[in-house]
Amino acid sequence: MLPIDPLQPVPSTRLKELSEKLLADVPQSLTVHGIVQTALEWQETDFSQRIGLYSTNEDFESSAIVGIFTVSESNDYSVSMYCFGEDTSELREALMTTSRINWGSPETTIVFTAIPERLLSVLEQCLSHHDFRIVQTEKSLYNWKTPDQLKTCKYSCPPDVKLAPLGLESAELVRKYWHNLPGAAEYIETLIKHNVTLGVYSCSTGELCAWVLCNQFYAFTMMHTMEGHRRKGYAQILCNALSERLLHSGVIVRAVTMAYNKPSLSLFKAHQFKSSQELFVYTLAMPLRTENCQQYEL
Repeated sequence: MLPIDPLQPVPSTRLKELSEKLLADVPQSLTVHGIVQTALEWQETDFSQRIGLYSTNEDFESSAIVGIFTVSESNDYSVSMYCFGEDTSELREALMTTSRINWGSPETTIVFTAIPERLLSVLEQCLSHHDFRIVQTEKSLYNWKTPDQLKTCKYSCPPDVKLAPLGLESAELVRKYWHNLPGAAEYIETLIKHNVTLGVYSCSTGELCAWVLCNQFYAFTMMHTMEGHRRKGYAQILCNALSERLLHSGVIVRAVTMAYNKPSLSLFKAHQFKSSQELFVYTLAMPLRTENCQQYEL
């Protein structure tokens, strides 16, 4: 008989309960809370199997929660985690012994996504145990808005451009200005198909001038303005327009910004986003035997 995995799936019937409990510790819980929201949204789609939500204990209030998003059909993962209490021993043991991640493949790539900095030591011990190396670590800050801030999302669109969701024909352009991570093209297509996106388009030419997507935990991602269209206020328009759409649906708006990215931090502050005092960490990890792993960037 196979041993029981320490990370047991959260039943779909308890996802709403878990979501409500996670709200009690915002912003520490925002990443996993967002993955729960996405899992609820995707329940009736073919992509529901891309998200795995696991608990170390049936009693959420004394457990650790791990969200595993399969970025592509290969061994590319985005992993987030949260502990309801201060004790991280269950999380540490679970990460060291779980088979939910294919630790044995030399092709495995994992991005530990916006995890609370206090869990970084747990992650480092886990990776060492599995003979993985940390390729890159970036510290970031959380910015967020709650539905009661809907009235702060004011914007006007210039007459020469229009706002519209992205189509799959824009996936390669978005990838070009994003990161060279494995599975990036498939990941972007998944977000365009199943999540809220928004682009600024030229009314005269149809050109895509700027865009923003929502990732697997409902955070703004890949926000970019093409060089010939900068300093026109498109980032501000996208920020408020997408915030309005999400907040109107009752969804917390969130953005995780690298701590060194002063322009983005200023943008969210100017638009009345709340900001975390604690740091969050993105960590890219690969097996020690992987060659040329420095080619990737977060």
